[in-house]
Amino acid sequence: MTATPHPASSTYAPAQEPAPTPAEVPAPTAPTADLPRNLVRLTSQAEEAGWTATVETQPGHCALLLTARHAAGETVLRCVWRLTARGYRWDGATLTRYGQTAAAGMAWRAVGDLVAAEAPTARTQPTTPDLSMSVYGKLDAQPVTAEVVSASIATTPAGEVPVMLRPWIKTTVPLTLYPSRSVGRDYHGADCLLAPEGDNAAPDAAPVLSVLPADYLTSNAAYLEELAAYAVAEGRTREEGAAFARWVIASEILTFGLYDSAYERWVRSLTCTMTAHYAVLTWTRMHGAALRLECGCGQRHPGWPWEGATVWNDDGCHYLSFDAVPMDRITDLITARGYRVTGEWSHGNVVRRVTVEPIAAPRTETAPVATAAADAAPSDPGTAEAWESDGKACPGVTPPRGPEPGPTATPNPQEPAPTGDTPAAPPAAPTADEVGKLPKNARILAEAATANGWDVTVTANLMQGTLVQAVEVSGEFPARTGTQHFTARCVWDGARYWPSASQRNGRHGATFREVLAWMRDVRAINRADEEAGRTVWGRDAAEWHRQLSDAVTKIAEAAAQARFEHEQVTGDAAERARAALADAEQAHRDAVAALTRAQRAYRASGGEDARPLAAERDAVLDAGKRARAALERVKDAPRAAAAEALALVAITEGERELQAEEEAWRARLAAEGREPTAAGYGRLIQMFEDPQRAWVAWHAEHGRVGEPFHEAYDRWTEERHGKGHRPAYTRAYLNASSALKAARGALAAAVGTTQGGQDGERLVRLGRDWRHRNSQSALASWLESGWKADARVAEFAEQHPDEAEAVRVARLTVDCVEDYRRAEREAWEAERAQAAANCPS
Repeated sequence: MTATPHPASSTYAPAQEPAPTPAEVPAPTAPTADLPRNLVRLTSQAEEAGWTATVETQPGHCALLLTARHAAGETVLRCVWRLTARGYRWDGATLTRYGQTAAAGMAWRAVGDLVAAEAPTARTQPTTPDLSMSVYGKLDAQPVTAEVVSASIATTPAGEVPVMLRPWIKTTVPLTLYPSRSVGRDYHGADCLLAPEGDNAAPDAAPVLSVLPADYLTSNAAYLEELAAYAVAEGRTREEGAAFARWVIASEILTFGLYDSAYERWVRSLTCTMTAHYAVLTWTRMHGAALRLECGCGQRHPGWPWEGATVWNDDGCHYLSFDAVPMDRITDLITARGYRVTGEWSHGNVVRRVTVEPIAAPRTETAPVATAAADAAPSDPGTAEAWESDGKACPGVTPPRGPEPGPTATPNPQEPAPTGDTPAAPPAAPTADEVGKLPKNARILAEAATANGWDVTVTANLMQGTLVQAVEVSGEFPARTGTQHFTARCVWDGARYWPSASQRNGRHGATFREVLAWMRDVRAINRADEEAGRTVWGRDAAEWHRQLSDAVTKIAEAAAQARFEHEQVTGDAAERARAALADAEQAHRDAVAALTRAQRAYRASGGEDARPLAAERDAVLDAGKRARAALERVKDAPRAAAAEALALVAITEGERELQAEEEAWRARLAAEGREPTAAGYGRLIQMFEDPQRAWVAWHAEHGRVGEPFHEAYDRWTEERHGKGHRPAYTRAYLNASSALKAARGALAAAVGTTQGGQDGERLVRLGRDWRHRNSQSALASWLESGWKADARVAEFAEQHPDEAEAVRVARLTVDCVEDYRRAEREAWEAERAQAAANCPS
């Protein structure tokens, strides 16, 4: 098939191959009588399964060529028999898929199963092309073809991004992809098989396809139609729907199949006031620091003041780190664009955001009031990263000194049930005369606190015989897992500030500057909005919706990463990785379901009630934790599988020793004319007196005729302690520990012999006496580094590779046996807990 570029609106679906003409299909050649019987039988079996069979006869050998055509490409199997003095003998088979050699030298037993599995009549789904090292990692591998790309897209399940399109799905312009030169010696994985035009593209390669920045798997045109159809379903005209689709593409928004958030941003853009809500500061090693303003409608506008600006240092160079960027210079740049900072910068190593407001915005100067205005804007909830983490303090805010009170909201916000209780009344508001009589700094503090919604109270009383004035500030501010209460009491003796008498969160010694900075930087929660449900933890419904959407997007990315990592796992670890991948996909589905419920509640309330959306927070957080844990299990699957295999070998050896020990004991008793008993077996394995009595009593009641004692002992320990306490585990651990001690002694003797001197003689002596307890402790301390056992083994690996490798393997065996025992114990306890939960009694 000739690879031709698709236009920007072309389909991702695999190109259809033209039907072969009769001249292209070779007619099967009937085998002759002197050919091998296996060839005749395989030809008959293959033709019944839909293969095209061709027999080739050459001097010294004969070959059977089997061809199967699928929607994804062509599969060719070439079976060869070599002529010997005793007749034809099997000489292996070669399998070729999509023009690449997938396997060579196949055994006869594997050919029959392969013919049945690869048969055209057995195919209900296209075969996923093999993009692994075994095909494209060979030195003679050919670049990827359009047929392979089409097969990869055709076999991708709905809702997933094709493997070879994942690196390019976030491109900002239509991008034409070519076969990459990263095959053979330079193979780096399936995502490197396509590359844009340039040095990474294979020489003289024809373009394969073109993609748009859309997470849609069928076609770019269908993606635009889906966006337009959604807008029409929301009551818009077809022209407006087309405009909405163009706006999504131009805004570089990844929808992940959920158009609600993008549609709401587009509606806001229709009434855009061209007012920035955020200032965004980014930093990278290549481009340094850059500042831009972000409009409230979410759309990027051209021209001043929306265009980005690079922040240079005094020498005209980039800043070397994010922490080196002076924030006062950033504030000056924001001011030069007609805005001022009204919040706290979010945390991040690449991107940081802060809320801003126009400098020219009108501001009413009125007397301080005790409560925040009903229409005051809620405080900035911070980034999605801050919202997803549990604990610590309010995002972007330095926590108050002294003991922090616990959050006043429940960890899982729910709609409060009506109780009939009257909420506590706010403190009495100070009058204008009371504020006017305060010292200058006290007036500044009262005005700043009132402007940010804090409750302010002005008092005057005698303290140590002196009449003092105090400004008390209190209120709730948003934290990551609820709200926290803040109080401050600033005292003035005339015009002098009295720091030792002032308090912050009940702690004396509060300075005026820190209290004023807190009042200016942190906005209090609007009590009226919280009681009415318009906000929860200071966040309105729109903010909860945005945070939920961002969290679900991250969960989708984690699930996609888990699928990608799963594809790289082969061998015994594949089953373990498959189970972890199922957990990640289930977590993604649960998160999407929670987001769907939140979106329905958001539309039902018209964006006025934040409580139903906040109630889905725990479900999304739990799904995110499960998705991330599943991703780590997928990545750890190869190591865990290898560790389990090593532990099973050691445990099997331990079981064999126990069985041999019991058989020798029974033979010795038979030679003496005595019968084996449970008490005798307890003395054989050196049980303590009390457990031995319990073991003998249990065996008298539950013992089976003819059952070996070591098997009965396993049943007894499982009933008494659960899984993870079998004698084979103990024997395997003891054997591995003994092997580790012996390996340490051998390494010490080898190092001491090479080193010489008094230290060398000491090491040789310790290695020779490794069975003594004191020598074992000394050897363990000698190899210990930073509280990590046997960490110094690598220092001696170059001069004594055999002894160092023995220590490493023994150490790994000890850890693997212990981990396997612990994992089995935890799994058994989890099963019991689940059974107890499901039991009605």
